[in-house]
Amino acid sequence: MLLVLVVFCWPYSCFSENIYGNTENAASKAHTWAMNNLLPGQTGLTVEGIFHRYTLTKDATKDSTVSITNKKIGGDGYIYEYTDDWNKIPGGTKVTYDPVPSTLGNLFGDGEIKVTGNGSLSDVTILYHYKFDPCHTPLTDPSCPDFKDALYQYLLDNNLLNSPNVEDPFYNKWVQIQLEEQAEAEEQEALEAQEEEESEELTVEEILSVAGAAEKIADPMQQLNMMKQIASIGKLELYYNVVIDGGVYKDNLTLEGGTIEDNVKGLRNFTQDNVHKSIVRSQYGD
Repeated sequence: MLLVLVVFCWPYSCFSENIYGNTENAASKAHTWAMNNLLPGQTGLTVEGIFHRYTLTKDATKDSTVSITNKKIGGDGYIYEYTDDWNKIPGGTKVTYDPVPSTLGNLFGDGEIKVTGNGSLSDVTILYHYKFDPCHTPLTDPSCPDFKDALYQYLLDNNLLNSPNVEDPFYNKWVQIQLEEQAEAEEQEALEAQEEEESEELTVEEILSVAGAAEKIADPMQQLNMMKQIASIGKLELYYNVVIDGGVYKDNLTLEGGTIEDNVKGLRNFTQDNVHKSIVRSQYGD
């Protein structure tokens, strides 16, 4: 009989720099196992959870417990302990995922699953879910973001900057990085110099093109040629030699009354202006 079924899903991808994974079945060959044969030897690796699946065959009237443990390396007791109580219930199959606080994998010692009391185990599967940062120790991989800083610190700690050692692989890597950076800097400088030279050449060409145009404009023969070109574009005679039908248009003035008479009021005003002018001039003794 199936007593407990826990829905369980292993993560299949990760969007961080951490790598997640699962061990093979620790109990595939026996109900005891050594962890150093299961977990990868990655520095900083942590165990995040443990998956159990087993079948217990027992008398429903008897008492029994099933425990899954890992000893603690470098200490007493267990780093991990899990117990299922099967007292006074029939046997069956149980599936569980037990998440645990992140614990360094190198603290997990020998593991075991056992029955205390009545019953026997079968179809046992124990998987350890772990994660690690491949760049936890940056010197392990040149692609790690902090590799160069860690390499420099290594050289300082080992006095390899003052006393180079060509047999040291890390020193050789440092020299390679310096040569690559120098080559990249020189390439960048050459590219910038080429761009600046092309810009200067373009400026000189523009100046020469303007100077050439000025010389052409000052040359009388060039002026004559330009005038001929302008004249060839359109004929101005087409606008000046237009013939208007009807010959000459004469003025035709018609006056009411037939004659133009003098303006008497205008003459009177003119006379008054002369008298006024004469009076003003007499004041200055003229």
